[in-house]
Amino acid sequence: MGMFKRLYSIILLLFLVKSFAFSQTDSLRLNLNTPVYQTYDSAGLARRAAYRDSMQAIRDSLSVVWVKTPDPDRANPFLDSLISLYKVENLDFSAWAARFPKNDSHNKYGVVRPKGETWIIAVILFLVIFFSIVRFFFPAEMNSIIMAFYSNQILTRINKEDSLFNSWPFVFFYLLFGLIIGLYLYLSGKYMQLSYPFDGFELFLFLSALVIGLFTFKIIVLRVLGFLFDVKRLVREYVSVLYLSYFNAAILFLPVVIAFSLTSSRYAGIYSYIGIVMVLGIFVVQFLRAGANILSNYKFPKVYLIIYLCALEFCPLIILFKVLGY
Repeated sequence: MGMFKRLYSIILLLFLVKSFAFSQTDSLRLNLNTPVYQTYDSAGLARRAAYRDSMQAIRDSLSVVWVKTPDPDRANPFLDSLISLYKVENLDFSAWAARFPKNDSHNKYGVVRPKGETWIIAVILFLVIFFSIVRFFFPAEMNSIIMAFYSNQILTRINKEDSLFNSWPFVFFYLLFGLIIGLYLYLSGKYMQLSYPFDGFELFLFLSALVIGLFTFKIIVLRVLGFLFDVKRLVREYVSVLYLSYFNAAILFLPVVIAFSLTSSRYAGIYSYIGIVMVLGIFVVQFLRAGANILSNYKFPKVYLIIYLCALEFCPLIILFKVLGY
């Protein structure tokens, strides 16, 4: 009897659990079957209405561009030009092909890039090697030449000895001066596009010989004047200053000439002006040193000094520039 009571209690418990499970409602099914009411935002409606109105205004403004539909049979100049160019008249393909000649040249056209002359590099190397050899074999003489241009004491010692200007180093320095100044004049003439009867290496040799010959002639004239007016000592001192000026000019012009020949042509004007400034500076220093020495030791009318400057200082430079066409 107790067993039936327990079985009855279990069946009743299962029935209650089943009834409770079926009493739960599916939320998904409820959401699908329940109508959803959307709440409209008045501000959002106003924005969408304004957007539709603006699109309508843009569409209307574009629609009035064409007053009426263009004629499809209107003339088309671009298309007509293509037809006239490529149309074969009367099936004459030979005449049509003649209008399009074949270009047999495969080289592109352009402006030739200016290039330097090869022999200039060889001359630069020769000048550098020549200067190095002189510096190696005659270091004392070169130091004396450089220091005497700035020191009156060393200049006085050189004038007393008078051996430097009668030796081989003097010849080498003088030759180096002529070659360097000649190359500078050649490069300046190329930059100014001056024309001469000959060109290239021959013109360089001519300019170098002209520089050496002109300054040698000036020294000879000074020696003759010193002999005629019995001022040999004065002329010897002044000629020593001239030699030192020439040799120092060669040393200073060597890097300028190297840069002049190796850099682009658009910088050539800068080196030309640098050379002119250096020449003027050396001339002023030479004149001040020699003039101060001469005026302090010798008394003579100043008009003689002016005549000398015009005849033997300015005149050779003017003749040189006129001959070269600068």
